[in-house]
Amino acid sequence: METRHWRIGELATVTGLTARTLRHFEDIGLLPPIHRSASGHRRYDDDDVRRLYRIVALRELGVPLLEIARALDEEPDLTAVVRRQLTRVDTRITDARRLRRLLTGLLRQAPLPSATQLIEVMETMTQPSGFTPEQLARLRERHDPDRVSGWRATLSDLAGELHACLSEGVDPADSRVQELAGRWSTLTREMAGDDITVLSSMYAKLDGLGAARATKGLVDDEIWEYVKRAFAIRAALP
Repeated sequence: METRHWRIGELATVTGLTARTLRHFEDIGLLPPIHRSASGHRRYDDDDVRRLYRIVALRELGVPLLEIARALDEEPDLTAVVRRQLTRVDTRITDARRLRRLLTGLLRQAPLPSATQLIEVMETMTQPSGFTPEQLARLRERHDPDRVSGWRATLSDLAGELHACLSEGVDPADSRVQELAGRWSTLTREMAGDDITVLSSMYAKLDGLGAARATKGLVDDEIWEYVKRAFAIRAALP
């Protein structure tokens, strides 16, 4: 059976991505097209589509581009990626059902729902699901008070150094920031027990809740965005 090839515009249309996004993935080495037409135009085949699915799925799970690059090399099988995405969808469905029950209950209130009930609904609407029960069980095994205290102290120190760099206007590509980003990555991998599914949920929580809220004030949103820019640059490095 002859393998189909997609032009960049066609692939952008069928996936809902933009051609600019596909070119960006190519520029940072995530999705290099292996085919070119006689006129030099990009051509994508079935293997490229499979790789693109993994990129999009991992990004949707909250994995930074640097971690995606590593995952693509370490995990060639799509099965684990699909399972993680399915778990996340199932969790969202559970959250949506809970929100539906809360909203239905509010409609039955007379004359007005209480402030406590409204806060509960707002929390359900704005907070991401976080971790699966299995992930929470693994985290509890590792998160004894002394270890957590050490992690928080390290994270606080990192945040302070990053804040100093940001205040000085240091570019995220600078070796000083890149070294801090590397230490951040090492710390979060240790916290996650080198489990990429847990790490994905940790980063998704930072994005969903906001860093300040997710870390209880240790890292603010501006620092988290700074770190993500540093990660993106690291992913593009040879």
